[in-house]
Amino acid sequence: MKINVDITNQYGYDIAVYPYNNGALPINDKAEIVGKSEGKGSLSVERSESGIIDIPGMGSVLVQFMGEQKLSEYHDKFCEHPDDFDQCEQMVLIRYKTSELYWRFPSSAEEAQVTLQVNDVGTVCLGKVSTGSVRQVALPELFIPPVFSVNPMAEPQGEAEQPE
Repeated sequence: MKINVDITNQYGYDIAVYPYNNGALPINDKAEIVGKSEGKGSLSVERSESGIIDIPGMGSVLVQFMGEQKLSEYHDKFCEHPDDFDQCEQMVLIRYKTSELYWRFPSSAEEAQVTLQVNDVGTVCLGKVSTGSVRQVALPELFIPPVFSVNPMAEPQGEAEQPE
């Protein structure tokens, strides 16, 4: 199974689309260049793979096809009748800077397709998905476990001073 990403570029710069390269860094020779001002391109991503869309001056968009994985905190676990989003089996994450789109669609979909547009100021806009539904989510860019103290020089809480 794979997903197809159709890309329209209205930005003032060419953008580069990098297909999955077995986890290696993107190679410029393998990039598809989508021309500035109304250029069109596409990207196919297989399950457990990802693709990168590089937008000059703005950064990269990461498209990850995660298969049957779920972001459990974004599902209604205690609902008696789950909605369509919760029932869809396949997961795709589209990540750009600190914004993420969580796309779920059924395994029965013959072709799963999403359209993305890079507008004239470099903003990535979701056009539509062929099947399933999308939610905007917020994933942490960096997770700091609670065992780390905000003030590393402070005494651990719960320890009283020892009398001399």
